[in-house]
Amino acid sequence: MSSKTGLLVITNPKQIGLVLSSVQQKVSKILYIQLLNALSDSASGVHTKIFSSIPKYSKEINGIYTQAARHCKHLDVRVLLSGMKHNLTKIKTQNPIDIVIFDKVFSQTEIDSFLSGKISTLTNNYKILTLNNTSEQNSEELVPEVSSEEEKRTFKHGVIGGTFDRLHIAHKLLLSELALRTDSKVTIGITDENMIQSKVLHELIQDLSTRIENVRNFISDICPDLQYDIVPISDPFGPSIVDPTMDMLIVSRETLRGGHKVNEVRDSKNLPKLYIHSVELIDEPERDPAEEVKISSSTMRMRLLGTLLKPVEINKNIPSKPYVIGLTGGIASGKSGVSHWLQELGGLIIDADKIAHGIYKCGKPCYDLLIQKFGEDIVGKDGEIDRKKLGAIVFKDRNELEKLNNTVWPEMLTEILKIVRNATEDVVVVDAAILLQAEWQHYCHEVWTTLVPKEEAVKRLVERNQLSEEQALLRIQAQPTNSSYAAAANVVFCTLWHKEYTRQQVQRAWNLLRERMCEDVLANCKNC
Repeated sequence: MSSKTGLLVITNPKQIGLVLSSVQQKVSKILYIQLLNALSDSASGVHTKIFSSIPKYSKEINGIYTQAARHCKHLDVRVLLSGMKHNLTKIKTQNPIDIVIFDKVFSQTEIDSFLSGKISTLTNNYKILTLNNTSEQNSEELVPEVSSEEEKRTFKHGVIGGTFDRLHIAHKLLLSELALRTDSKVTIGITDENMIQSKVLHELIQDLSTRIENVRNFISDICPDLQYDIVPISDPFGPSIVDPTMDMLIVSRETLRGGHKVNEVRDSKNLPKLYIHSVELIDEPERDPAEEVKISSSTMRMRLLGTLLKPVEINKNIPSKPYVIGLTGGIASGKSGVSHWLQELGGLIIDADKIAHGIYKCGKPCYDLLIQKFGEDIVGKDGEIDRKKLGAIVFKDRNELEKLNNTVWPEMLTEILKIVRNATEDVVVVDAAILLQAEWQHYCHEVWTTLVPKEEAVKRLVERNQLSEEQALLRIQAQPTNSSYAAAANVVFCTLWHKEYTRQQVQRAWNLLRERMCEDVLANCKNC
């Protein structure tokens, strides 16, 4: 059984990949990593050469996080700066440590001395694990440093800005550089909701308070002795262009241009320019062609597609079988494609549009009602209701649209529930763009939704439906926002990228759904 929180003590950073591959199954949640050579005094022989150079530590930290990205995807890895800052000799973590892992063999006396003298947050029932399969070759080797004197400097007040959504390895690298190179105070600007609209899958970005708390938790954990000011920012610059005490700015290589812009603004205000330290971010080790080359929040959000984002609430008002998925999404969001793949996987698809077409037909209850409410002009030459003519009326006037909905939706629901009751398949998918507006989610066990950016939806409507951009926008504005769809959904898909990427999302969602259904069956058996 794995431990919740572990501390990995590294004597040889060159072996970190091998070590992480050995320990990643031993810890389930947080893995702290301490470079033993950073601690400032020996502990009964548990000691190696001390590196005092910031560029050297910076290189080691980068190497550790690079290997963590490959070997510890499920873990929250945190490289502690204990000993790299303020000559700390004691490891202090916010989370109690359940297991201490050494990457080489020490005597029991050395281990006991280290645990009692160097760690202040051990649990009562902590475990010790010693790895004896790693090589000590080159463990004492010092890499020649060619860094400039500027690179070795530290600063009084460092600053960084970003979205910091779902704190990941790249964020941790940037924040570690900030803490490592700052002596007194750091300011961290976190973009507010008004600043995220252009981000990929911004609908899935964590709320501002969560992002602030995650950054605070990490930065105060890895280096607790600095003063931290974590603030929301509503523009690209935040306090970096007004605070005269700031003297250093951390940026990624990709955002270096923005750093120079900060200095241009500061110069125009007669403020001293900031030293800009750019960080090379880590490559994504296993990327799909649709994903970014570097580890990023965008890729993290893309990998959430098809997973369970919101817990499933038990609805006792509907039968447990068949299991009903409400599939919804905005116009031109790719819902039909997702529905097709779900049908191939074994789901029974109920197409709400086809149900609607059926109840519009001559002789059906809604036919006469719609003519009474919207006039004879909506009838085509074939005697049937012309949906384009009806659409031209209702999409221009919300009152007319509401009139249509109140007429048609109850009849549609009656037909849908009849099909659900008679289904022989164990999973039924109700494919309905109006699912949320009609409040049909109350008849479903889960809600799944498809999203695409508004610009992409407009493009598709213009090309597919031969609508003008104005007509396309009117249709999009008549429905819920993408954020509303995402907030109501248990599972989200996005069809913006190549078809295979969408298919992978659907397959992932189906597999996880099957696992949930099996768990429910087992739980019910236990209760029998």
